[in-house]
Amino acid sequence: MPIRILDAATVGRIAAGEVVERPASVVKELMENALDAGATAITVEIKGGGIELIRVTDNGCGIEQGQVRLAFENHATSKLQNAEQLDDIRTLGFRGEALPSIAAVAHVEMTTRARGQESGTRVSVDGGQNLRVREIGCPEGTTLVVRDLFYNIPVRRAFLKKPAYEGGLVHDVVARLMIGNPDVSVRFISNGSTQFHSYGDHQLRHAVFAAYDKQTAEQMIAVDAMEGGTRIRGLIGIGDLAKNSRAHELFFINGRSVRCALLSKALEQVCRSRVTIGLYPMCALHLVLPPNAVDVNVHPNKLEVRFRDEENTRETVERLLNSAFQGERVLDFARDTAPVKPVERVAKVERIDPKPIAPAAPAAQKTPAMPPLPNAAQREEVSTKPVQTRLFDSPASLPRELPNRLREAPEGSVAHGPVQVIGAEKAVAPRQDDLPTPHVNEELPPYKVVGVAFDTYIVLEFEDSLLVIDQHAAHERLRYEMYNRQLEEGTASQRLLVPLVLRLSAREMALIRENQSVLEESGYAIEPFGEQDIRVTAVPHVLGKAELRPIFMDMLHALSRLKAATLDARRAEIMQMSCKGAVKGGDSLSEGEIRSLIAQMLETGAPPTCPHGRPVVRSVPKRELEKWFKRIQ
Repeated sequence: MPIRILDAATVGRIAAGEVVERPASVVKELMENALDAGATAITVEIKGGGIELIRVTDNGCGIEQGQVRLAFENHATSKLQNAEQLDDIRTLGFRGEALPSIAAVAHVEMTTRARGQESGTRVSVDGGQNLRVREIGCPEGTTLVVRDLFYNIPVRRAFLKKPAYEGGLVHDVVARLMIGNPDVSVRFISNGSTQFHSYGDHQLRHAVFAAYDKQTAEQMIAVDAMEGGTRIRGLIGIGDLAKNSRAHELFFINGRSVRCALLSKALEQVCRSRVTIGLYPMCALHLVLPPNAVDVNVHPNKLEVRFRDEENTRETVERLLNSAFQGERVLDFARDTAPVKPVERVAKVERIDPKPIAPAAPAAQKTPAMPPLPNAAQREEVSTKPVQTRLFDSPASLPRELPNRLREAPEGSVAHGPVQVIGAEKAVAPRQDDLPTPHVNEELPPYKVVGVAFDTYIVLEFEDSLLVIDQHAAHERLRYEMYNRQLEEGTASQRLLVPLVLRLSAREMALIRENQSVLEESGYAIEPFGEQDIRVTAVPHVLGKAELRPIFMDMLHALSRLKAATLDARRAEIMQMSCKGAVKGGDSLSEGEIRSLIAQMLETGAPPTCPHGRPVVRSVPKRELEKWFKRIQ
């Protein structure tokens, strides 16, 4: 067939397909134009999910009368003057495609008045044709009305979802841009009903409040840190705020809303043990980089970016995000019980000085070890002590360490103290721990041990709240932190007097070979023992007396799911599996053991979650209890 040049109308429709996918993409382009115009107030109104009507009104600089026709020409823009500026993009739009692409697939009307002008201009265009211009009176700023989207492309319109679904996507886009620009007041109206309205007072937490709710805005953790030319600031939601998808991970790079796998990876790595497995942290994070360090011209909708140095950027972002969690404790009374005001829940981070600073390194953590069980006389003494206690009466009143029973699972392959032979198969050499006694802070207010429910949940009364602690989740976190410390000190491994011999499948043998180095780094010593067997000669000290065989096989199965995972992710999985020997729900604890567990929770710097992200402690305010029983309204 002969080669022909496409006519302008066909070219316009093809080009429009790259920019205008659905109503949400129209709203995104128009809002970004309003932001580039310096608007401090934007109203977005839709009907029929945006298919029937989209109206975006702003109080920006407007367009001068002599420029309005050019605004609807392809690749006409006021934001880019030459090719060199592509390496230094400082605006949200720069391609000059939005208005002509939208006008090619809808009935569009624009009313605009430039600042300082006595009158404005109205432009109307239908499907890219029949452009009409006339002078009118109107307020300063610009209003774009888009009607009957894709009216002239029935196939494209047929692929749109139901109005409710499309309206939901528009809602998300407006909320995202509102959170990305807390200095701009944004109102969103759908089918005549106002969905949200932000203050535009520069407070990111207030913008989050408008988009989500008060509880979410209060509980998100603030971060604001800088290293070199990179600054990250914003809010992170973990724990109960975690979501079942990444849809609530909102990233902004130099003010631009983007989808960014690199930033998602960095965030999820930092929050790995603070979010339940299978869920994702939520966030609203603003990353500021030198413009020439990031390429925004890699996607028609400007939704994706490319970094000049991806690995360095990811590592820097992880360090900065980690600063948000400095100073946290497994049990932090102030954090978990006190009412939270929007300005109070701020991470303990270095504030931004005029010149770049690196975030402070976290202080070295000292995790107490776990002591032997008290003898019968000691147990009798513990049982006669009053339940209510000061935190704590004196350092001498504290058990030096948590009991072995808390440290060790039932009969297994590894022992402390006298050598034990388990099933005539494996045993371990003796080893003694010499770790510091927990530091006692006499300034902390008193708490009262109410009791233990179902041999699983420790109940404390503290000020005006009840704290409920999952003893297994708490102990598993403490063991995990101890394991981390032992790895750093090079004391994580212990030799087995009788090696553990395992017969493996070919696939399992391949997994061992692939992960040999990370297993060795985690405290395991493994060597071949024939074609299908391996011999385990050393294991992590944290395993205590746990049964090695099931733990080791569970770990192999977990590694098979993590073939493509990073080295850090595989190491974390090994550590989590190795901490399975923690005290379980259903184990009965004495008061002394409970107090020792609490002492370590107060001392240990770590997230208030188990290594798998489950919460360690819950708080029920006294006021909530009084509501339950109708004492107050």
